[in-house]
Amino acid sequence: MITFDPDTHTYTIDGQQVPSVTGILADIGFIDSQWFTDYARERGKLVHRIIHWHITGELDEDTIDPVLRGYFNAWLAFEKDTGFVSTATEEPLGSEIYRFAGTPDYVGTMNGSEVLIDAKTGAAYPATQLQTAAYEILLNRKVKRFSLHLTDSGKYKLVEHKDRQDRGYSLRPSPAGIGNETKGGQHNESL
Repeated sequence: MITFDPDTHTYTIDGQQVPSVTGILADIGFIDSQWFTDYARERGKLVHRIIHWHITGELDEDTIDPVLRGYFNAWLAFEKDTGFVSTATEEPLGSEIYRFAGTPDYVGTMNGSEVLIDAKTGAAYPATQLQTAAYEILLNRKVKRFSLHLTDSGKYKLVEHKDRQDRGYSLRPSPAGIGNETKGGQHNESL
C-alpha cells in the first residue's frame, strides 16, 4: 500500500520510505532546484490545486486570484482545444518492483487515446520527458505522454514525449538511494 505525506513530500510503500520520481531525477543531476524560486513553487502548487478543483467540480471560479487566472484560462483553452477529459488527478502511485513513487498530474483521454499530462507553470526543462516516462511506469501501462506548459497570458504549449527510450533510463534507486542514469548498465532495468 502506498502513502504520501504532502507536508514532507515523502512516499512509503508498505511502511518503507521510497524515493520520488522528482527526487531521483534531482539526485542524478537532471533537475537543478537552485533555479526554482519559492514563488514559482507556490504558484505551481496553487495552479495545480485550481485545476484539481475544476476537474472535481469543487472550484468556485470567482475565488481565483487574478495573478493565477491566466494559467487557469490556459488550462481551459487546452481542454477546449483537445477535448481532454481527466480520469485521475494527482493520485500518488508506487512501484513495489522498482521501489519508487510519484504523483502524475493528470491521466485522462484525449483524441481517443489514454494520456498522461504533466502541467508546468514555469520554464520547461529536459527532465520532463523522463519524469513522464517514470509516471508511465508507475501506471503500469502504455499511455501517450505530454507536458503542458501553461502561461499567465492564457496560452499553452502541449509537448508530446514520444521517445520510448526514456523508459530505458533506470529510475530504480541504487542501494545508496540514488538513481542510475546510464542505459544498458549492470543495474539498469527496462522500465
